Amino acid sequence: MKMEVALPTDVNTAKRPVRILASYVMDADNVSENHSDELHSLASLAGRAIVAAAADVQVVFVDSSNPDSSVDRSLTKVDGVLMLGGMDVDPRRYTDDAAEIAKAEASSPVADAFEIDLIRTASDRGLPVLGICRGAQIMNVAFGGTLITDLGKGTIHTIAGATDFCDHPVLIQASSRLGSIYPAETVDVRSAHHQAVDQIAPGLRVTAAAPDGIIEAVEAADDRWLVGVQWHPEDEGGNREHLDLLAQALIAEARKIHENRLNG
Repeated sequence: MKMEVALPTDVNTAKRPVRILASYVMDADNVSENHSDELHSLASLAGRAIVAAAADVQVVFVDSSNPDSSVDRSLTKVDGVLMLGGMDVDPRRYTDDAAEIAKAEASSPVADAFEIDLIRTASDRGLPVLGICRGAQIMNVAFGGTLITDLGKGTIHTIAGATDFCDHPVLIQASSRLGSIYPAETVDVRSAHHQAVDQIAPGLRVTAAAPDGIIEAVEAADDRWLVGVQWHPEDEGGNREHLDLLAQALIAEARKIHENRLNG
């Protein structure tokens, strides 16, 4: 069930000039095979949704736990970035509390370093970045924010505190970039996470929250197109319309970058 690090399409890539780099972290030594397979499936579904959203899009995957090139080279001729879900962000990135560090599950220092550099560099270059689950969390950490290391058992974010997906509502700020993407202020989302954004990073703002107050979405407070959602719209049990809306928004911004490059 392992996903090939390649385009999730057999269409002639010459006809797909808008390039989205999709970063994933799911194959580290301390990740179980079942969890890894699930993460590969989610990444494949997300990649296919991006490709299906427009006729001129190409998705290229990079394994952030074992990247085959530098961040600078990975972003060459890339018009947008998709940060996918995966294992925990290492708490040592944002705390020195031993008790909090001990709560973390599987993590990859290599992946954390690569994705933090990837997000910062993409932002510096004006590229749009969409983060899903871990993608939203690493976005917050990359700019100096912190995470709740473990939400504990019995939350609304997983079934009985396990890793099974469940659904719960979130309230989206209508005045946000995310609010312009989603048609309703309250939506039911597909959820499965035990970490979450805690202290928001400088330069970011909270744009959605769950009924229990847990932060569910962040985005840049300025005109940078950086959007992170905690939920998994790409899950098979998720709302496909929600995934399509996010994909189309990312592609629209990426197309601007591509056209500017062609005309520059």
